[in-house]
Amino acid sequence: MQSEDRVIHFGVELLHKPIKHKKDVLQKLYFDLSQTRNGGYDSTDFTHPVRPRFYSKQGKRSQSVAMFLPDRVLLVEEWADIPMSSFLDRTEAVAARVLEMDGVAPFVAHTATIRSTFALTHFDDARVFLLEQVCNQAGKIGPHFQRPVAVGGLRFTLPETDEYPGNVQITIESFRQSRDEVYVEAKGIFTREKIASGEVEIVLDHIRGIRSFITDRVFPYMNQYDIAAEAIE
Repeated sequence: MQSEDRVIHFGVELLHKPIKHKKDVLQKLYFDLSQTRNGGYDSTDFTHPVRPRFYSKQGKRSQSVAMFLPDRVLLVEEWADIPMSSFLDRTEAVAARVLEMDGVAPFVAHTATIRSTFALTHFDDARVFLLEQVCNQAGKIGPHFQRPVAVGGLRFTLPETDEYPGNVQITIESFRQSRDEVYVEAKGIFTREKIASGEVEIVLDHIRGIRSFITDRVFPYMNQYDIAAEAIE
């Protein structure tokens, strides 16, 4: 398996007690972010009062979004074309300024989600790799389901421990957009610590932790199965 994965999504939710976001406050936030490194967006959309957003679009698919819901701020890089360092800069810029807004502080919980894909080395079909090689399901699915499998994979829920913060949900699937790639989603849910002004680095550390979980935990777990047929025999 290729050790260099392709990150396609960054996401963060910053949860706070419900408030009503004021348009003029968000407009000032939009301007302030435009003066920061990697924090700005190209446009605003106040069409829907309960979910105003800032956004940027790059190319045909990539987009950056900051959405302001009554009880949370959602930051998303979809089909990401920026490195994680830039996403961390953006998260820090937005989170620090949102915490200064009336009625927001603290963030009572937050989540961090990263999605990426790994290219296989010895298999040309991720469904065969995951269902037959990893899960040993060769010949055991079709007779019962009696139709093709478009996507198959595994899902894990890993509870928080004293050593490792956050509940972590892991999804490993065949990737719809590319036959020989494995799709991985890792989502951390952090509820133990409230994040006050000046404590945004905790959120950033948790994002880094989710990224490390993919590269240091999920990759070697999958890579042990991506071996040549002659090696299996």
